[in-house]
Amino acid sequence: MRVSVLDFLVCPSCSGKLRFTGEAADEVASGELLCVDCGLDYPVADGVPRLVSARERDSHVAASFGFEWQTFHDGGFESDTVFGRTIDEDVAQFHEVFDIKPGAGPDPLDGLVVADIGCGSGKLTVELARRHPGATFLAVDVNPAITEVAKAAADLPNLHVVQGSVFALPVREHAVDRLWCNGVIHHTGATEIAFTGLTRLVRQGGELFVWVYQRKVSPLVLVRDLLRPLGLHNWSHRTIYRICRALSLPTLIAVRVLNTIAALPVVRSVVQRSTHARILTRRRRYDELALTWFDVLSPRYRDTYTAEQVESWFTHSGFEPVRRYWWPVGVTGRRTAPPR
Repeated sequence: MRVSVLDFLVCPSCSGKLRFTGEAADEVASGELLCVDCGLDYPVADGVPRLVSARERDSHVAASFGFEWQTFHDGGFESDTVFGRTIDEDVAQFHEVFDIKPGAGPDPLDGLVVADIGCGSGKLTVELARRHPGATFLAVDVNPAITEVAKAAADLPNLHVVQGSVFALPVREHAVDRLWCNGVIHHTGATEIAFTGLTRLVRQGGELFVWVYQRKVSPLVLVRDLLRPLGLHNWSHRTIYRICRALSLPTLIAVRVLNTIAALPVVRSVVQRSTHARILTRRRRYDELALTWFDVLSPRYRDTYTAEQVESWFTHSGFEPVRRYWWPVGVTGRRTAPPR
């Protein structure tokens, strides 16, 4: 039985019930959603409920990541990977952080609601919906390129795509069994507030995974810090994109040198003992580096944290931190205290 996206959506302003008016087949296609409590209305276009305020829609975050992911969908970055990771690797990470073992009996996600908050390219959410047809998936992002995710999900009745902000999530509280938020809230400028918003969606016994940038020295971030006094975040995204492609060639050469050094027998064992060294010396491609550079330079906010800090957020929100992902900082927590 198909679950309607309206079963999960609420007004992002007052959390009131929404009433749909417009064109609908099996799912809302175009029209508007009207809040029966506060009277605000929100458009539905290209099959995507647009539950964002004008301020969020026009924000630097939406514009930056809208350019990034639209360029990605248009072939301006990688073609078969996202940040160098294949879809199978991304799915494996999802399964690992939620301790899912596919193929061992019934699908452990059957009947569950899974939300990807800040779905980005959407490739992971689409693939998960294909591999877990018995689960209901929500893909939420503030950027306008989410239209491309809706196109990719057109044949997936168990995947619902929504434009929404992490600061005013248009999803009913305590409705989600597994919430995935990978590489998102550190770009908001108010990471802990955004984290708290995520926790409200997770039901008792449900699990939440977040991944944020680790507090460490990064040569790419040093370049960002040098460019910021020159007005980096007032430059056009097209200009930043061209700079990123120019920077990617010397970066690729440097990476190849690191790869060669890391392969030396005397160095290999040292690299394998350090997570940071393994990440720094992994093989990279030019288009991947261009996307990575853009993801570093374009966003206005890029905050960093330790694993201990992130685990404390879980604890204070009534979650038990249960797993750390090997690539820091990723933490999975289970809601153990009743939602407040």
